[in-house]
Amino acid sequence: MTTANFHARLERIQKAQAQAPAAKTADFRAQGAAGIAASRNIRRIRRQRRPIMDQLVNTSLGVLLGALVAVALIGLSMEGSLWGPGTVWHDIAYYPTLAALGLAPLVMLISLFTASSRPGFALFSLGYLSGIVVPLFI
Repeated sequence: MTTANFHARLERIQKAQAQAPAAKTADFRAQGAAGIAASRNIRRIRRQRRPIMDQLVNTSLGVLLGALVAVALIGLSMEGSLWGPGTVWHDIAYYPTLAALGLAPLVMLISLFTASSRPGFALFSLGYLSGIVVPLFI
């Protein structure tokens, strides 16, 4: 029974091919050539690699700002510094410096989710966090 269905199907296919025109019309060929020409004119958008200097600028800016926050944190705990304990500048610099310290892990977490679309921000946040942590351990 399955062979009968198979042979019947083959016969239908052969009849359909016999009824189809043997040669393509000129109009059909013109449309096909136009489609190929149009596809060649489409510019492919390639991902371009960013130069190393752009990445270096983001990282170095993060390290520089992180180092400034680390210096401010160290100065908050030293007695002889301008913004050390007991000075007027201590009260002014205390909360912004602690906010900058708390911002580092938050920026790093945000960059984990946006690293594929904004690699410069991810490198900035890595530099910022390392710019804070490294001077505090020295």
